[in-house]
Amino acid sequence: MALANPHPRLLDLASWLTPAFYIDFGRPCNSACLYCAVPPHEDAQGFLPVAEVEAIVDAGVRCGCDRAILIGGEPTIYPHLPQVLQTLASAGLARHIVMTNGLRLADPAVVTMLANNGVGTVHLSIDTWEAATYDRLSRSTGKLPQQLAALRNVLREPRLNLYLYTATTALNAVGLPALLRGLRVESDAAQVVPPPVVLAVVKPLGDALRHADQLLLAPEVAVDHVRAAVGLGDELGIAVGHRNLQACLAPDLVDRNVDYYLDDFSVQVATGHRLPFSHGEYWYKLPTCDDCGHRDLCVGLYRETARRSGEACYRPIARQGLA
Repeated sequence: MALANPHPRLLDLASWLTPAFYIDFGRPCNSACLYCAVPPHEDAQGFLPVAEVEAIVDAGVRCGCDRAILIGGEPTIYPHLPQVLQTLASAGLARHIVMTNGLRLADPAVVTMLANNGVGTVHLSIDTWEAATYDRLSRSTGKLPQQLAALRNVLREPRLNLYLYTATTALNAVGLPALLRGLRVESDAAQVVPPPVVLAVVKPLGDALRHADQLLLAPEVAVDHVRAAVGLGDELGIAVGHRNLQACLAPDLVDRNVDYYLDDFSVQVATGHRLPFSHGEYWYKLPTCDDCGHRDLCVGLYRETARRSGEACYRPIARQGLA
């Protein structure tokens, strides 16, 4: 842990997610989010063949992981999901994570099935409390009530940890206060502590790059929205973290930077050695980044964001917030 004073609720969140390996079911999805980094319409392969799951589970176990993170696309529409959960159970693994848009979790039976079969955490993507904004972001009509029903169902399932993951864009940033207040109301109704919320400032990748004119926030604007949401969250008793904001933009929010709580990387299974990070095409570092106390933790600048907003706001800082 690199942080001097980590937030207890974000430490909890990190403990729910690690140590885990991914099972990627492919890009098929029951939504079409405007900001998706892995757009379903670009997929030519369909779902992951279920015959490949056992080898993936074996690799995860060999790398020292004790749970899986189920991703897509949308993992809850994977036709062999119960079989995958049984394969994980047979390997002695539990406490898995499902990263979902929640539409299928509007059915309480699906929530119960997940909890009965080794899932311990739900990463629920909810971007807004406003129907019109949801329709625009999801490129669908009238589905927000399903997401909110899913939220209520998961809040009321005591076997599941929950956190909300909110893609933060120019379309929904002004509605973040309404989302946090709505979450507080629903948590009170369920008589539970409000789950953490992670504000993931949208990255210029995939469809988010295609629709960048509608979606991208200037870095300083993104920081203002996130800082206000963190403050309101503290007032409401909700732990608000963020992703994809460089520490130099908001040294005061370093303890809320979820990227500093998690270490997401690939390994060569046979040796356990880390593989070089493959995403350098999307970001870079300035020469002045060498003078920053956060250099080794920060991925740098997203190329498209810097192209649009410039580099002037990125200035080296000391080791604020670090142990």
